[in-house]
Amino acid sequence: MTSKATAPIASTTVPPQISYAVLTTAAAGFFLWALGWFILIPDHQAHVGWILEFVGPLLIAIAIVMFVEGLRTRVGLAPVILATIAALSGGVATFFFAINPANLETSNGVRFGYGGTAGALLIGSLTLMLVHRRKESHLKAQLDHTYPLCPAGCHCAPVIHASFGVVSLVASGLLIWGIGFAGHVVQPEGTRFAWVLAVIGSALVTTGLGAHFQHLGKRFGRAAIVIGIASGAIWSVGYLLEAIDPSAGPLSSWYTYLFLCYGVGHLLTALTLVMVARRKFTLER
Repeated sequence: MTSKATAPIASTTVPPQISYAVLTTAAAGFFLWALGWFILIPDHQAHVGWILEFVGPLLIAIAIVMFVEGLRTRVGLAPVILATIAALSGGVATFFFAINPANLETSNGVRFGYGGTAGALLIGSLTLMLVHRRKESHLKAQLDHTYPLCPAGCHCAPVIHASFGVVSLVASGLLIWGIGFAGHVVQPEGTRFAWVLAVIGSALVTTGLGAHFQHLGKRFGRAAIVIGIASGAIWSVGYLLEAIDPSAGPLSSWYTYLFLCYGVGHLLTALTLVMVARRKFTLER
C-alpha cells in the first residue's frame, strides 16, 4: 500500500498561457511578412510586397504589446519594451522601400534597410542579456530564501525556464547576426565576412532553440517547435547563399534565393503559431 506522501503525482500538461488574439495577430504578421517576400521574388521592386514587409513586423510588435502583462511578470518590463522596439525596427527597415521601392537602387536606401535589421537584432540581443540578468536575480533570491514559495513548495512567481546556456547562446547569436548586418551599413555592396557572420549568428539562434527543445516541446508541442527550428535553419541557408556571392545586390537575381528563404522561414513561423493555437484549443477542451 502506498502512502499519500509517496504516491506518484500525475503530471498534467498546461495549455500555452498565450491568448488566441496574441497568437492570431503574431501569426498574421509572419504570414503577411512571408507573403511580401513571395511577391518580391518575381519583382524585387513590387510595391505591394514591400508594404507587406512593413505591415508584417508591425503586427508582430502589436502582438508583443498585447502580451505585455504575461511577459512582464516573467522576464520584466524592460525586456518587453526592448522586444517591441526590436520588432518595430524590423518593420522600419523596409519603410523607405514601402514608400518607394526605387530606394533599393540607392546606397542610402540599402544602408537604411540593413541598419534597421541590424538594430532589431542587436536590440534583441540586449533584450536577452536583460533576461539573463533577471534569471540570475531569481536564482540569487532562491539561494537567499527570499523568493516567495507556495504552500506546496513551488515558486509562486513565474520563472524563466530557459537555461543560462540557452539564453547566452541565443543572445550571442543575435549579437553576431546584428554585427554582420551592421557591416552591410558600412559597405552596402555586401561583403563575404558580413554574410558569414549572419550565417553563424542565425545558426547559433537556431541551435539555442534546439537546445531548449525538451521544454518548448512539452509546452507548445514538438511538431510546432520542429517547424520553428526549421524556419531558422532556412534563414541560415539564405545567408550562406549570399556569402557565396556577396557582391549580389538587392536587385540581382541571386537575391531571389534569399527572398525565397525569408518567405519560407516566415511562413513556417506562422504555421508554428497556428499549431500552438491548435494545441491550446485541444488542451483547454
